[in-house]
Amino acid sequence: MDTLRDNAGVLIFLLFLGELALFAAIFVLFRQLSLLRRNIAILKRGAEGSSLVEKVASQALQIEDIYERLGEQAAQKEYLTEVLAGALQRVAVVRFDAFEDMGGKLSYSAAMLDENGDGVIFTSIYGRNENRTYAKAIQGGRSSHVLSREEAEALKRALNVKPPLIRAKKAREQRIFDMQTVEEAGGESRREDDGSWVM
Repeated sequence: MDTLRDNAGVLIFLLFLGELALFAAIFVLFRQLSLLRRNIAILKRGAEGSSLVEKVASQALQIEDIYERLGEQAAQKEYLTEVLAGALQRVAVVRFDAFEDMGGKLSYSAAMLDENGDGVIFTSIYGRNENRTYAKAIQGGRSSHVLSREEAEALKRALNVKPPLIRAKKAREQRIFDMQTVEEAGGESRREDDGSWVM
């Protein structure tokens, strides 16, 4: 007790310093709280006056709408893929002379197939006095009819065609038979400038 009485002034001074430190800490905390409240108010208000909660809700609705549209686009893509599988994609034309006394390669066999190798081969035999046209069905890359050498060549060339991507070409217009062949070698015909094959 005597020690406390002797050092009472020092203890009071230390307590006073502790209180001052606490008041300073409280002041700093209140100032930071004030700044935090002001920043939150700015975030809530937003640049256009709408609150942050409203903005987040609006963004969530927009994201949900985008996902719905993506689902619709995926369904449309699948539908178009199925439709295009049945469209004519593989075309090859072989021109030839049907008769020895005829020149100019005016006869032709044209194979037109879809992605699955189903389609038809048209053959036109050009003569001096008449012109005959034949059609033979193709299923799975094969025909139930006997094919001539030219028809077989047209079928082979059509099956080896890789359809181009659908996009506009800047350098030149696309020609009727402008396809990319998977393999150029290994046939009896040669390619002409118009994209057809000549035997």
